[in-house]
Amino acid sequence: MMTKQELLDGAIQFSNEEERGKIKDYFTQPEDMDLNRKTIVFSTPSETGTSFFRLFEPLRALFKAFPDEANYLYTENLQPNHVKIADVVIMHRCGNLHSHFLSVARMWPKTEKRPYVIHDADDNEFNLPNSHPMKTLWMESGKDKMSLQAIKHSDCITTTTAKLASTFETFNDDVSIFPNMFDWDLPQWNYDKAESRLEMLPEWCPTDDKVIIGWAGLTSHFEDIKRMQPIIKAIHDKYPNTYFVLAGMALKDTAVEIHEEEDGSKRFEEKEIDNESETYRGRIEEMYKDIDPGRIKIFDALPLETYGKFYSLFDINLSYIEHNAFASCKSEIKVVEGLRYGCIPVFSNFGGYKAMADAVPSAISTDDFCISMTSPGPWIKAISHHLDNYEGSVKRAAEFKAWSDARYDINAHAEERLQFYLARSEEFNESWYNNNIAQNIDYGE
Repeated sequence: MMTKQELLDGAIQFSNEEERGKIKDYFTQPEDMDLNRKTIVFSTPSETGTSFFRLFEPLRALFKAFPDEANYLYTENLQPNHVKIADVVIMHRCGNLHSHFLSVARMWPKTEKRPYVIHDADDNEFNLPNSHPMKTLWMESGKDKMSLQAIKHSDCITTTTAKLASTFETFNDDVSIFPNMFDWDLPQWNYDKAESRLEMLPEWCPTDDKVIIGWAGLTSHFEDIKRMQPIIKAIHDKYPNTYFVLAGMALKDTAVEIHEEEDGSKRFEEKEIDNESETYRGRIEEMYKDIDPGRIKIFDALPLETYGKFYSLFDINLSYIEHNAFASCKSEIKVVEGLRYGCIPVFSNFGGYKAMADAVPSAISTDDFCISMTSPGPWIKAISHHLDNYEGSVKRAAEFKAWSDARYDINAHAEERLQFYLARSEEFNESWYNNNIAQNIDYGE
C-alpha cells in the first residue's frame, strides 16, 4: 500500500494504469485519518471517463494543494461506514447505492447529524436522445428516474456547464458550476508530438509535408462520426496532403438483452458482438471506406492515463456534436485537450463549446474555429480556410491555447473548490445544530 508521504513526494503524478491504481487504493482506505478534520467522500457507482474528471482528478488536486486540510476518501461502493464518518458526500452520477442513500437521508432523524450531500453530474442523465446507444438500457433500468431523484433530493448540485445548471435548476434551486479541468503536469499532457507520431504513425513519418486532422471520442459519439464523414471526405478529396485519425474505438463490443422475469423484474444480460461488421469499429470502417486507406488511421481507445497521446498526433482537432438537448449539455473538454497540444480547433458553436467561445477574450478571435451549423458546407469551408492559411491559423491556435491552459488548470482552482465543500458543510452543520439541538437547550431548566 502506498503511503501518504510517497504521494506527497510525487507518486500522485501517475503515468500509467498501475500507478493510478495505487493512488485509488490509497484513497479508498487512507492512512492517518484525523476525524477532527472534515471528511469528504467522493463516490461513483463505477469508474468512467466522467468520474475521472469529476471525482478522481479533483480529489488529487485537493490533496496535492491541501493534504492536511481535510480527509479525502474515494469509493466505487458507497457503504454506511462512509456515510457515518463523512461531512460531505459527493455522489457522481446516479446509481442504486446513491439512490438508496438519498432515500435514507430523507428519513434521517433530526437529532442526528448527517453528511451534506452533493450530486455531481456532467450529462443530462434523465433525457437521453433516441440516438444515444445506451438509451433503451438506461430507461429500462430506471436510471432516468434515479437521476431525477438525485437532482431533486440532494442538498446541492455541482455540474460542468451553464446549460446543465439551468436544466437542473428546474428541480433544485442550489446549483453550482465547476468546469472540467486538467492537471497539466501529468505526463499525458506533455508528450513530444514528434515522438508520438513516430510511435503510432510510423508509416506517415516524417510528417512535415502532411496535415493530420483528428477526432477523439468514445462510442456514445457514433452519430457525430457519421455526420463528419462527408466533411472528411470532401477535405480528403480537395487536399491530398491531409491525413486523418479517428480515435477511441470500443475495446469490447457488447449488446445488452433485457429479460422480464415472472415477478415483473428485469434481468440484463450482456453479450459480446461476434460479427465484426456489427462492431463499433466495423461500422466506422464501412462508413469511411471511400477514404484512401493509406491516409486514415482508426485507433482503439487508450486508457484514462494515456489517452491525451491521441491529441499529440493532430494538427487540426475536430469537435463535432449533434444539436440536441443532450449534446447542448456537453462540456468543452475535447477542444481544451486539443489546444493543449497546439491543435487548430474546429468545433461546434453549441452548448458547452459555445459557452467557451463566448468566454474567450475578444483579442482571441474564434472566427473559423467555431461553427454554428451542423451541415457539411460551413465545416468544409472552415477547415479549408485553415489549410489555405495554415501558419496564421497555427499562430491563432497558440494564442487560444495559452488562454485555455490557464483557464482549465485544475491545480490553480483547488482552493476555490475545497473552500466550497468545507463552507457548505459548515453552514449545513450550523443550521442543523441551531434548528434541532440548540432549540431544546435552555440553561436552568
